[in-house]
Formats: sequence, structure tokens, C-alpha cells
Amino acid sequence: MKPNELLRHLVATADDLRLSRSERRAIHALLHDEPIDVRQRLQVEAGLFDAAAERMHDPRDKLLLRWLEDSLRALQVNHGAGAPPAQSRAWFGPQDPLAKLLAAQIAAAREHIAAAVFTITDDRIHDALVAAHHRGVALRIITDGRKAQDRGSDIWRLQRAGIAIHPDPSAAWMHHKFAVMDERVLVNGSYNWTRAGAQENRENFLVTTDPLLVRAYLQNFERIWAELEA
Repeated sequence: MKPNELLRHLVATADDLRLSRSERRAIHALLHDEPIDVRQRLQVEAGLFDAAAERMHDPRDKLLLRWLEDSLRALQVNHGAGAPPAQSRAWFGPQDPLAKLLAAQIAAAREHIAAAVFTITDDRIHDALVAAHHRGVALRIITDGRKAQDRGSDIWRLQRAGIAIHPDPSAAWMHHKFAVMDERVLVNGSYNWTRAGAQENRENFLVTTDPLLVRAYLQNFERIWAELEA
């Protein structure tokens, strides 16, 4: 089942502001027949919070809803004895080799990469993404629609290689520069995926396995991806 379809089923139950036993059983039956994965569940969760916020008129209620969303994320962090401690590290350009560091994170991915990136013009990053695609990593990239038209942009080459691309056509810039690898590693910072960003500019680049941050960024990615698919 596609996340958007499941979301429509759930939102339809909000008319009477309760999820009845029969509606709950119907949802369970749908999920039994067509299970969803973690990324799809995050997309549905984000959509449910958005649907609830649309029904609120007091801004304070919306803030309360976002507090609840953040609190639920925090509770889902795995603090079990078997979970490795979160690790975070920052680098700064141009003195640190940002393109090499990013390419290494892409090369380490084994299952999924979800990236929201303002622009991609560095062929070293292009090559790392295509190599990941060829070894079976599921890649999805959100990028700014106007920057994708720039001379030297690698976006359409990546799409022709078979990578799923969603250019954001909105009037405002899609200015994110982050990616989540295998739902457990977040890379983020001011660093654009360009040669100038790697070799000339003063930039910052962060890699973290903090589960709370990974989940927050992945949920934001799923929310944008769903909007652009609609």
C-alpha cells in the first residue's frame, strides 16, 4: 500500500474525531495485506500531524501538536543496552576535505539514501551517488527546481541514471543540504554539493548517528517528498 493511500484512509476517520474499533480493524487489515516500511510509516505520521494541524484554529493548539510530535520522536529513541552510543563529528571547509568526506558516507550506505540538496554540481558526488545506485542502494533526491536548470547541474544526469528525483517547483528556495543514510546516519550543514562548496567556501559539515536528529530529518524529508508527489 502506498503511504498516501493509507494516509487518506486514516484522515477519513477524523470526521467524528475518533478512531472506532471497526476503523482500527480495517486499517490493521490493510497493513496486514500490504505492510509498510519505516520510511513509509514516517511519511504517514508526518501527514497525520499535518492533517490534525489543518483542523486547528488556535495557533497555540498547533504548537501543542508540534510539541507532541517532537515528544513522540524522543520516546522512540532506542536507549537499549545493545544500542551503540550516538556519535557526532563536525568538519569545516575549505581546510577539511568535505567532498571526500561526503563521498565516503555515500559509499558506506547499503540500503537507502534520502537527500534534500539545494544543488549538485560536483562530479565526485555525482559519481558516488551513481555508484551507490548501481550497487542497489535506493536513492531519492529532493532538489531546488530552479537550480536544477543551472549549467553544470548534475540533477538530470542522476535522473537519467535511474535515480528518483523530485525538483521542488515552489517560488521559495529549497535550501536544505542534508541526507539520511540507511535511516541511521545524518549528514547536514551549510556545504552545498559543489566544487566551490568543497574547495573555496567557508562551510560546515556535520555527521551524526543521533537517533532523534536522524528521525527528525527523515520525517521532514518524507513530508516534502509526499508534498511533491501529490
